[in-house]
Amino acid sequence: MRLLDRYIAGRFIGNFCILLMLLFLFAVSIDILLELDEYVDAARLQVGETAGAISMVFAFIEVIVNFHGPRIFQFYAYMVGLLTVGAMGFTLAEMYRNRETVAMLAAGVPFQRIALPIIVAALGLNALQLLNQEFMLPRLAPMLIRKHGDIGQKGVQAFIVRFTADGNGNLLQAPRFDPNTNTLKLPTFLDRDDEGRTVRRVTADEAVWSDEDHTWHLVNGRAITPRTGTSADTTAMLFGQPIDRYDTDLTPEVLTMRRFGQFATMLSLGQIRKMLRSPGVVDSDALVRFAYARFTTVFVNMVVLIMVLPYFLLREPASLLRSSMLCAGAAIPATMGALLSLAMPIPGIPPAVGVFLPVLVLIPVAIFMVSTIKT
Repeated sequence: MRLLDRYIAGRFIGNFCILLMLLFLFAVSIDILLELDEYVDAARLQVGETAGAISMVFAFIEVIVNFHGPRIFQFYAYMVGLLTVGAMGFTLAEMYRNRETVAMLAAGVPFQRIALPIIVAALGLNALQLLNQEFMLPRLAPMLIRKHGDIGQKGVQAFIVRFTADGNGNLLQAPRFDPNTNTLKLPTFLDRDDEGRTVRRVTADEAVWSDEDHTWHLVNGRAITPRTGTSADTTAMLFGQPIDRYDTDLTPEVLTMRRFGQFATMLSLGQIRKMLRSPGVVDSDALVRFAYARFTTVFVNMVVLIMVLPYFLLREPASLLRSSMLCAGAAIPATMGALLSLAMPIPGIPPAVGVFLPVLVLIPVAIFMVSTIKT
């Protein structure tokens, strides 16, 4: 049995890798065709207008690899569930066509035992996705949120930070924030009292975030505090004093997440826990859903895989095309519906519980489908 297990699992993983690369290359090719001008302009900007054809070709390939290379990890995260279903279908269909399943049945091996190596291998691929979500995606997040206008750059372009409140009600505004260097240009911090009145204004030429101190280090920073004079008029007198740091929970991750909603889905569990401890966190329920959804996705992928196994565990002659269509018709809506429901808040249900509801819905369906296997 160990020999059969290795044979089935090896073929399944091989089909998974082939599908992953084919679909990824197909998606990249479509994107290149649709945004060809952007890639050509980025390559020309990189080598210069007077560069030769060979240099231009190498630069063109380089900008494509730079832009799409990190996205294979994101593609894996999105497609691992459906790819395991597809790899299962190709593996069992090939074994059925070569009469290998008939030989195993004749030897007394039940269908459930034949499917076990596929289930175990799929579980390993989903566990690999958890590691991908925890270690790779957070590191590559600045590159993954790039748009086509950022082709050739190491991260997203700098953007304006409009007045943004932190957990204490203080405001931050800056005409430019560079996520690649975690630097604010000409930032303004407004400290406010309980009634919303400004009690101090901190300005600087530049503010650089320090991961060690968890604070913004200011360049030429000055703190200006309004004070009311003793005269009868209400004219305010201003005085300033140097300041070299400013403490706030508006970290670079928070600013980037508020600018790019997709950034939150790529955070690690440690980053999410850190942000949830921050009093100024934005939409804490969404962060909780993102934290638990990575585990729910594994359950959804495995339940859907088990649910569609009967379409290819065939004892009698049948049409593989019909089985493939039925499998796709069941797996795609179930997977997409479950994953979409993970991003939607359910009123009255805690987000940590709501993300597991799709699994509870799919489990009875999977149990029924498995019970229909004739072995």
